[in-house]
Amino acid sequence: MKNILLRSLAVFGVMTSVQAQTINVNFSHYGGKQYVYVLERGSKKDTIATGKLDPAGKAVLVIPQAKKGYAGISHFVLTDGGGMDFIVNKENFSISCLEEQPNFENTKYTGSPENDFLNQKIQQQKAILDKAGFVNYGLNLYKKEEPLHTAFQKENENLQGQFTALQNETAKSTLYAARFIEIYRFLMGIGSSFNQPEEEKAKELNLFVKEKLDMQVLYNSGFWNQTIEGWVNLQQMVIKDDAVLLADTKQILSRIKSNEIYTAFTEKIVAELTKEGKDEMVTAISQYTAKSGRLEKLAKQLTNAINAPVIGSLAPALQTAAGKKTINKKTLLFFYESGCNNCENEIHQLLGNYEIVKNKGYEIISVAADMTKNAGDHSHEFPWKEQLCDYKGFAGPNFQTYAIIGTPTFFTIDEKGKITGKYARLIDTKIINN
Repeated sequence: MKNILLRSLAVFGVMTSVQAQTINVNFSHYGGKQYVYVLERGSKKDTIATGKLDPAGKAVLVIPQAKKGYAGISHFVLTDGGGMDFIVNKENFSISCLEEQPNFENTKYTGSPENDFLNQKIQQQKAILDKAGFVNYGLNLYKKEEPLHTAFQKENENLQGQFTALQNETAKSTLYAARFIEIYRFLMGIGSSFNQPEEEKAKELNLFVKEKLDMQVLYNSGFWNQTIEGWVNLQQMVIKDDAVLLADTKQILSRIKSNEIYTAFTEKIVAELTKEGKDEMVTAISQYTAKSGRLEKLAKQLTNAINAPVIGSLAPALQTAAGKKTINKKTLLFFYESGCNNCENEIHQLLGNYEIVKNKGYEIISVAADMTKNAGDHSHEFPWKEQLCDYKGFAGPNFQTYAIIGTPTFFTIDEKGKITGKYARLIDTKIINN
């Protein structure tokens, strides 16, 4: 019986090996070199294998069962420099390059429609756009009444037709490569037509992210951070409407099936909006996603944002050297970091308007994120009594309790100890200008 079981296990082992997804690589110029093989996953990379190419530059990469079904970009990286990026999507295939510098032209794929499609369409797109750039130069060089202008105009229409056909072919394809190309176009700022007005193109690109972009595809693309950063920048620079940004963010979240990706997207959006000083947006998105029940393994920044005290709630007690301090009078609470340009600007504003603030009945309490007594080569002389600093930076209890993720931050608090507002600038509090 024992022998039968051992034989059965051996057969099972052979079957499992046969069924495992494998990729044969052949880089003849790099025989004996060490390599690392990784798969993309949002802001992270999962190392799948490490090893050494044989003397002929060959190796067999095996996708583990834990990653079965993975569709996305992988990186075959030589530790001495160089390597190759390619798509993995349920294919057993081979990669071969006999040249020293692998590229689209000299790398051959056998058994991989995914990588063949990617290479072919990227090259076709590049050829069309290169010609279109030259044609556009000609259209600007020659006047409309000149014969060559007509010729350039005709060629421009021809190239536009080719480009539209290429986009339609890509849109109809079910390959991962097709979705990757669409992400690449977004990052390159490529719209559906040449000489498209910027506002029209921006709306088109925003619509793509909001309604069409598959976040699972993006998560495994290696373009996770760049795409989300680009989209937030597009919203901030062109659309310029926080209500639209919030609605579009909620629509994107509603289309994400994986809780892991839902959490990762939330964390990335919160991080980007924090950089932009969009505290109200950070709070709105954090509270919206917290109610979804879909967030998992939260980063500290997102946890702080979710637990942040809100307008209308009682101001949390502050930790001072003498113990806990409950706020029960009109207070302007100011969180800052010495050396931060925006913080220094607000410090000067606060000092210059100190008498006005005091005459309006506000007590000022400042809380510094400084790690040393003269952080940022700034030593401040403040006229108000309560100046808190525990030299723990943003990890200090007061910064944690108030969920401060960016400085400067002001809180206005009324006589009953309730928070009445949260602001990035003193002038926005309306204390000094009404």
